Amino acid sequence: MPFVRHIYALALLATLSHPALAQLRTAHDNVNMWFTYTGEGEFSDKWGVIYDFSLRRSGPLSEMYALFARGGVTYAITPQAKVAVGINRSETWPYGEVPITYRTPERRLWEQLQLTHAIGRVALTHRYRLEQRWQGKKSPPSDEVTNWVRTNRLRYLFRGTIPLQGKTLEPHEFYTVISNELFTSFGANVQYNVFDQFRSSISLGYRLTKGVRFEAGFLEQISDKSDGKTLERNHTIILGLLHSWSLKHEHS
Repeated sequence: MPFVRHIYALALLATLSHPALAQLRTAHDNVNMWFTYTGEGEFSDKWGVIYDFSLRRSGPLSEMYALFARGGVTYAITPQAKVAVGINRSETWPYGEVPITYRTPERRLWEQLQLTHAIGRVALTHRYRLEQRWQGKKSPPSDEVTNWVRTNRLRYLFRGTIPLQGKTLEPHEFYTVISNELFTSFGANVQYNVFDQFRSSISLGYRLTKGVRFEAGFLEQISDKSDGKTLERNHTIILGLLHSWSLKHEHS
């Protein structure tokens, strides 16, 4: 598929951009499934919250992959520009063809800038997110965390939403979402995977009400493992529920 080949080409170019990474990779494929819930709320014209939860399985359902919970506070600089800060907690299990050694906890702080605009009927989003990550290290067979390793990561997301039944997206209408996201790691503890991962997805969505949407689609994820020798390709089915709400009118 040309779509998938372009993803692999971008990932390979990003990987080989670092001299220490110019070596033969061993690639492994997994088939996964993600179940996601994403929420966004407004308290006023300026302040709000965002949060999301994700249950991830591999096989596509036979193995536990990961649990993610993330939340943050948002501030609207303008209607088209929002900043946010928040926290993230996750657990990742051994899964797939190249499983990790043990179940790994991770804690994050993050900051982001999100810009939105439209070109014709297409709504576009650009999200820039900076993450400070702490990954728990263990000494098996003990399940106790003995050390937290700090790394940093920069993410850029580009997302386009296209209504399929008119110029605007109204309740009881379908839409299409196309997105790409690039992850790059940096910091003293990052040795090989400066290119961390790349995600590209396409989904079909349905807007049930003003504040409730459903999305189902396919995500192709390319991940460079920390050993610098392994490239993981995750072919992923995504099922998502999106919920937005506002309390602005109650305080006006």
